[in-house]
Amino acid sequence: MLQAQERVLVFTKVGSENGFAHASIDEGIQMITNLGSKNGLWETDDTDNADAFTAENLAKYAAIIWCNTSGDNLLNETQQQAFEDYIANGGGFVGIHAASDTYRNGSWPFYNELVGGIVQTNPNHTSSTYEATMSVVNAHPAVDFLNGSYTKVEEYYYWELNGGYLNPNNINILEVESTGNESYDAPRPMAWYKEYMGGRSFYTALGHNESDYTDDEDFIKHVEEGIKYAIGNTLGLAENQNSAKIVVYPNPAGNSINVQAAAPLTNVHVYDIQGRSIEQHQFSALNTTSYTFNSSSWSPGVYFIKADGQNGNETVRLIKK
Repeated sequence: MLQAQERVLVFTKVGSENGFAHASIDEGIQMITNLGSKNGLWETDDTDNADAFTAENLAKYAAIIWCNTSGDNLLNETQQQAFEDYIANGGGFVGIHAASDTYRNGSWPFYNELVGGIVQTNPNHTSSTYEATMSVVNAHPAVDFLNGSYTKVEEYYYWELNGGYLNPNNINILEVESTGNESYDAPRPMAWYKEYMGGRSFYTALGHNESDYTDDEDFIKHVEEGIKYAIGNTLGLAENQNSAKIVVYPNPAGNSINVQAAAPLTNVHVYDIQGRSIEQHQFSALNTTSYTFNSSSWSPGVYFIKADGQNGNETVRLIKK
C-alpha cells in the first residue's frame, strides 16, 4: 500500500486560445481526491495556475495529473523546463482525456511525446454519447480487472488525420472497436502507458462525461490504477496488503534516508527505476524497526525501498534530489 506521505497535483488549466473547458473537470478533481483519501493512497492538491510549475513545488509530488487540460501555451518556457526536469528526475505523469488536446499545435514536443498522442481535428471524436466496446490488448493493473473488455458511453478520440499523432513507444492497453466507416474510425488505442525520459507516463482518452467520475466504477478503478502506476506502485516487486507499514523520509531525499517500520524488519532493499539492486541490508536483531541509508552517492532519480518484516513486505517509491 502507498504511504500517506505521497502527494499528487491535479492540473486543470484550459488555454484561452484553442482550449475547451470540460464540464467534468470538477468531478475529476473530486474523484481523484476521494481515491487518494481511500485507504490513505495519496493526498491531493489541485490548481489551474501554471505558477505551480517550479522545481521546488513539483518536487513535493509523486505524480502530476493533467486532467482535461486543453489548448496551447499553458506553461511558459521556465515552467516547461521545470516539468521536464521533474520527469527526468523520476516524476510520474497521468493524462486524462483532453490532455491529448493540449499542445496540439506541436509547440512543446516533449509534452506530446510524454502524453503519447495528439487528437486529430475536423473531426476530433465521436459524439459524447457513443457506446462502444474496448478490448484489453495488454496486461496492466488499470485494465486487468475488466475481464478482457469494457463497454462504455464515451467521446472516442480520433488520431489519424489533421495533426493527429500516436507515439509508437506507447504500450497500448485498451483498444476501441470500429466506430464508423471512415479510416480514422478503425480500431484504435484509448489508453496506454510507458516509461519516458526517466519518468512514468499513463494516459487514458476516456473521461469526457461528468458521470464517468461519479458513477462509472470501471473508469474510476482504471484511473486509480493509472495513478498508482505513475506514482511507482508497480515494479514487479512483491507487495502485500497485509504487510507491515513503513515510512521512508524525507521524500524527496538528500544525502540521508530513514526507513521506519511498524513491525520488526528483516531486510531493506533498494532498487533503481529499472529494477536493479542498489543496496541491501539484513538485520539479525529481532526488534529492529528503523534503518538509515547514506544516499550521498546515489544519482538523482527514482528509487524503490522494499522492506521485509515479520508480517510481510512493502515497497515505497522515493525521489533522490
